Amino acid sequence: MKKIQFLDILKDMLAGGDCPQELKGKYHPEVLARHVEMGMDYMIANVLYPKASKNENWGALDIYIKTYKDVAILYDEDRDEYYCIMPVQPVSLPSNRGVRVVSPMKDQANRFIYRDNNSNNYYDKLEVNQVIDDVRYYVEKDRLYFSKHLSPFMKKLLLKLILPFGKLDDSDEINFPEGFGQTIFDIIFDRMQKKRPEKLSNDNNSNTI
Repeated sequence: MKKIQFLDILKDMLAGGDCPQELKGKYHPEVLARHVEMGMDYMIANVLYPKASKNENWGALDIYIKTYKDVAILYDEDRDEYYCIMPVQPVSLPSNRGVRVVSPMKDQANRFIYRDNNSNNYYDKLEVNQVIDDVRYYVEKDRLYFSKHLSPFMKKLLLKLILPFGKLDDSDEINFPEGFGQTIFDIIFDRMQKKRPEKLSNDNNSNTI
């Protein structure tokens, strides 16, 4: 289902279909899109991410990725670091899991390895940093910075990012894991009625019930 089709279904429901009576015809399309964005991003961060993390099954997140080809590698002379600018800021997830893949354009098997920003000085002093030549990256706002293992002859990268719903194009496909189709509708309608989302995972998040 494309993003625009999903929004059209919700608009039809609000105009007189299967939704709470107090919501019918109440919301402007742009306001509705904002509620959808919050609902979708909530589901990714608070429902799918904990489930994927618990089971070590990250495929549930991969259905939300968007691929960017030929992302230019740049050089910061002052910092003596290579970096790239992400085309879009991904969904904020623990350990920057919103960035799913960073790799050479034609070699995803040799994808780069994530490391925390504050581990740079510590890791650079380890012997393993000299022995293992895998390229590592860390996130700084909208940029990815790379370790010195990156070849200076590499000019382009492949990025796969989990985008916030609001950053998707109308023609982009959206998917729901099996069994979660009704969940996202419920989350959106609850947010439109300013209800706290129903508890859907066994975490300690006080913003759910």
